[in-house]
Amino acid sequence: MGGGHVSRPDFGMAQPDPAHPLTEFYLLVQQALDKAGCFALPALYASLQAPARRIYPEEAREYLRLAPQAGEGFVRLQAAVQMQVLYSSLQVAADGAPAALLLTEECTRSVTALQLLPPFVWEDPLPPLPDVPAALTLQLTVQDVEAIDADPAALGRRLVGSPAGKCWLTHPKAETFLAERVALLQRVYRR
Repeated sequence: MGGGHVSRPDFGMAQPDPAHPLTEFYLLVQQALDKAGCFALPALYASLQAPARRIYPEEAREYLRLAPQAGEGFVRLQAAVQMQVLYSSLQVAADGAPAALLLTEECTRSVTALQLLPPFVWEDPLPPLPDVPAALTLQLTVQDVEAIDADPAALGRRLVGSPAGKCWLTHPKAETFLAERVALLQRVYRR
């Protein structure tokens, strides 16, 4: 009957490489998100530790520090919250290496990229993050590697439901904070 040609409905997009060490973790987090419907975001604290001189917007980012907990000189920009996830999609590089899990928030439709960091020394660079307004990392541990074989469902619930091990890379509130501080420093150090 048919021409003998079978095509996949992936429209030629790269698919996750099952041999990649992080693919299993990304898929586990995605499955846990589908069941839970929410994702625990860590708090966001920011500090601008700039030199005592006029700084310019293009160099300001190197002085910005983001942290999930309070520290000396840090300002809280957002408390830890539970994000209601409408859907998630796994972004992969052309070679199949998973780059990030994109989480779309239910009400705002804003997109946050989640990048998993391996618990061991990684010689190859991680794939670049997609261009999104907010991005965070989740540091996996050796215990996570052991737990994925022992009780993957419990590990998935913990990775999705707890802010532990998560740290912001970028956030719109951090960009606003940075712009305000740079403007202040430019007024203070006029030439």
